[in-house]
Amino acid sequence: MPKQEDSTQAIPVTYVRALFGALGWGVIAFALQVLFGDNGGAAGLLIQVGWILIAVVLAAWPTSYTARRRGWPELWKLFLLATPAFWVLRAITLILHNLLFR
Repeated sequence: MPKQEDSTQAIPVTYVRALFGALGWGVIAFALQVLFGDNGGAAGLLIQVGWILIAVVLAAWPTSYTARRRGWPELWKLFLLATPAFWVLRAITLILHNLLFR
């Protein structure tokens, strides 16, 4: 009889891999900012890129933790898994930007 593996064992999903999953949403957010946002010139767009990168870096933490527990090392799953964390953090960064710079 074949030996069964323990399905609760954590699969190594690095933070960097989860960062690439969240970075996909960062690229989409940047494109939306360029197309529809009130950028305020090059300096304003650079500030928005900074806010987007902050959201990407912070969204990768819960993504990597959840992916390890679920055993999802595939990049497309990490991209989908990062969705709620990224967009909640992006909304928070937009609120912070409006409070600090307007």
